[in-house]
Amino acid sequence: MAALVLQIHDIDEDGKDYTFPLSSAWLQTELADAGLRADPAAIPPVVQVHAQKNGAEYLVNGRVDADLLAECGRCLGDAKVPVHVAFATLFCRKSDKHTPAKAKEELEEEDFQREEFSGHDLVLDGLVREQLVLECPMQPLCKPDCQGIAVPEHLRPPPEVFGSKENRHLDGAGVDPRLAPLQRLRDKVPPNKPHKKE
Repeated sequence: MAALVLQIHDIDEDGKDYTFPLSSAWLQTELADAGLRADPAAIPPVVQVHAQKNGAEYLVNGRVDADLLAECGRCLGDAKVPVHVAFATLFCRKSDKHTPAKAKEELEEEDFQREEFSGHDLVLDGLVREQLVLECPMQPLCKPDCQGIAVPEHLRPPPEVFGSKENRHLDGAGVDPRLAPLQRLRDKVPPNKPHKKE
């Protein structure tokens, strides 16, 4: 059920301000598939909007402020995702069934900043969810220099498997780590002695 709803009979040309706190339950429901969740240690997230009537349409300007948590892309720990973003959307009533919809080629740039509504409510849930998800980086990090998951000592290969750190590059002087076992084998084989010609 939608939680962020504006009733159009309350909105006139002068406009009206609204404040919606985003509950943990709302965030959990809306963001479960996005890998985002509320940060219990942060200030509760909030959405502030100003809505005003613009002819038969409704202009909604808003701001989302939320501190969320995501899974760190390297160590899988908690990565903080601060969201402080403004948005503006024009809500227009869904086209009447008898009114032909615009063809894809006829859509103008401003059409992509519009939302449709029906009935007497402007529902903002999907719009706010979109703002939160778009502000999350593709690979969130708990800190910029996160080293990732530490490999336990007993699971690490011995140093000679991959050679020394100095030899882990291919500059002509080092050994390709994939060829290190062959290098060791070659070192054990005695060199061929040339045959004497009689």
